[in-house]
Amino acid sequence: MSKELHFKYVNNIFQKQTKDYIIKEYMKHYDNKLSKSRYEKLYKNMDSLINDTKNNAFFIALDTSNSIVASISISIFDNRIKPLQQKYKNRKIAEIGRCYVKEEYRRQGIASKLLNLATLFAINKEYEKMYLHTHYFLPGGFNFWKKMGFCITLDEKDSLQTVHMEKSLQNISKHNHKLAKIIL
Repeated sequence: MSKELHFKYVNNIFQKQTKDYIIKEYMKHYDNKLSKSRYEKLYKNMDSLINDTKNNAFFIALDTSNSIVASISISIFDNRIKPLQQKYKNRKIAEIGRCYVKEEYRRQGIASKLLNLATLFAINKEYEKMYLHTHYFLPGGFNFWKKMGFCITLDEKDSLQTVHMEKSLQNISKHNHKLAKIIL
């Protein structure tokens, strides 16, 4: 198996392939924790997220046969999470999501590269912070986000082991901001 990868911004060409990959990963990790109708809603919702290029972006890593081996999304936070509504009200917050790396490609820096692309996008779009939620049961998720500088803002201690995290974009250098405009 070749570990040579290339990274892409998802456009119409990769839209269906990206959605299929992400739903497959959702189902692998969440299994029966989500209903079939929830999976269908998540799949359909990705169209509007991918097509709103003003506020959102999806990035993927592809192997030499153009199969997706990893993904990440960044979108404008929609303030749907009740315990955080006042915290992020009237603020420009980016939400990181759909970060998955196929098992055989983990621990090779792929998720870090995808997060860098998402961060550059957020800087370019002048987001104030990046927000995400994860679950302790997801393999490597929580520890990865902590390592990447995300801090816990709320641990729900619920049945899905949901933890909310954020990272400020204020300390990112102006050099990176200029780089973001070149890349995106």
